[in-house]
Amino acid sequence: MENSDLQKKFLAANKKIKSAKNILIATHVRPDGDCLSSACALSLYLEELGKKYQLFCADGVPEHFSFIPNVLKFTQKKNFDFQSFDLIIIADCGCMDRTGLADEIVQKKSHQAIIEFDHHPKIENFSDLEIRLPKSSSTAEILYLFFRANDIEISKKMSDCLLTGVVTDTGNLLFSSVNEETIKTTSSLLLEGASMPKTIKQTSQGKGLAAMKILGIILENIKYNSQYDIIYSALTYQEVADLKKEFGENSALEAASDILNNAEGAKAALFLREEEPGKIKGSLRSKHPDIDVSKLAAILGGGGHPKAAAFRLDGQIEKTANGWRII
Repeated sequence: MENSDLQKKFLAANKKIKSAKNILIATHVRPDGDCLSSACALSLYLEELGKKYQLFCADGVPEHFSFIPNVLKFTQKKNFDFQSFDLIIIADCGCMDRTGLADEIVQKKSHQAIIEFDHHPKIENFSDLEIRLPKSSSTAEILYLFFRANDIEISKKMSDCLLTGVVTDTGNLLFSSVNEETIKTTSSLLLEGASMPKTIKQTSQGKGLAAMKILGIILENIKYNSQYDIIYSALTYQEVADLKKEFGENSALEAASDILNNAEGAKAALFLREEEPGKIKGSLRSKHPDIDVSKLAAILGGGGHPKAAAFRLDGQIEKTANGWRII
């Protein structure tokens, strides 16, 4: 996208925001640090404008993200009249199904507009104004550019939000998605008052003994496929249920694929877990310059980035003598 076209989109988005009377900010199910912090940064801006708004996420906000400014204002219940919103902003979510509002979006009225801020590859058209930058490290990075393009002052709370989004979606700036623009954004956010040490401490996936035990089990299950040069691990439904019963909802499950990806010698990493009976989630990661894991994820009905992607399957994971199989 040419810079001039992007600038026009940023200005058009801000014009729509300023003219709106009631705004819904929504993000994807199974929320992560980027989607939550991006939505919250937008909500802080709306508060400065004196706008009426509602934050929505179909799934509950994980407790370890409770430090993000305004995150406790999210609702996961549709205790609102969707048609009362004249503007819907979707943050970090490339397809309608993941918003939990697919039916409402399909039936939206003529007075309602949708703005989409996202850094994931495009899957479908559902917004009136799409601001999509797949080369950006995070949606938080895109919002930083949006605020700057419109000469919007970024408060300390907003900078805290945006830095959280960048840090969580780049593995503390260690992923291959980090580029020159990411470094510039991070530097500017630090100058605005955000704290890198504090943010990393708050968002660290390796929290306490519980996370260490969970990761220990995942690492113990590791297998290597020499034919495809891929390292992988899996958890059956019973294993996931036992872990959650003992430790509760823990971010270590989400971090596992990134940890597997740090193994030397493999071109890619795969982590499978059956989090609900008959529902399997797969996460793919790679650091290899010639590997695009999003292509495999797309074949399996998912999507993502060349170096980080995910998919979902119906089926059950069954442990065998040589590893696992899906039935």
